[in-house]
Amino acid sequence: MSPHPGLRRVTLGIGPLGAPLSNRRRMRICIHGPGSARSWAALAATHLLALLAGVGIATAPKLFLNRPIPPAPRPPAATPRDAATQPQPAATPAPVPAPAQPEPAPPRGALLGRFAVPRLGLSYDLLEGTDDATLDRSIGHIEGTGLIGSSGNIGIAGHRNTHFRKLEWIRTGDEFILVSHAGEFRYRVTWAQLYPPEAVHVLDPSQGPAITLVTCFPFEYVGSAPLRFIVRAVPAGDTRSRLPAPPAPPEPATHADE
Repeated sequence: MSPHPGLRRVTLGIGPLGAPLSNRRRMRICIHGPGSARSWAALAATHLLALLAGVGIATAPKLFLNRPIPPAPRPPAATPRDAATQPQPAATPAPVPAPAQPEPAPPRGALLGRFAVPRLGLSYDLLEGTDDATLDRSIGHIEGTGLIGSSGNIGIAGHRNTHFRKLEWIRTGDEFILVSHAGEFRYRVTWAQLYPPEAVHVLDPSQGPAITLVTCFPFEYVGSAPLRFIVRAVPAGDTRSRLPAPPAPPEPATHADE
């Protein structure tokens, strides 16, 4: 029994949380007055909350320091789409081959090959050039026209009263044979016509691959003949497939609008 009437004693156990009650230090609190049990119970609860708050503050730094540090986040792995959007190193351009150099023109009077018209029994060496000295020797390749084995328009000239005298009897379908170091090439006559001397368009490269024969007309004319007798032949048999493709025509020039 309390020695002082009106006082009530409350014993609280103080110690580490979870320790047995026998190991806790006892503290007595006196509550004055004849108040009910709720008064001293409220005071006891207040002291207990304060004690628990102090324990939490004291242990919080230790809990924070002992917490493992999370690893640094890794960068996201690159996806195929990301790789496609990344700038790529510039590719080294392929070397551009140098344009093929045109074959040099053969010297005047040089032997290029052999020309024949089997049905007429006509067969002559083909020389380079159409000057008088060359045409007195044989038939001549017109300078600047296609060469044997090319896809151009091969122009060949001869005197009407000597080497090309037999052309008076040429027919459509007759065979021409050209032979050189490039091989043997066969052509078929498609037409023969008369033209004025200034009609040089018959030698235009765009009309190849072909052979174009040129001689004066009439054949028995004395003096400078007024016309030219032109014979055209085109590749026959496998000759066309063996000839290189003709060059593409140049594109027309375009003018920007002002």
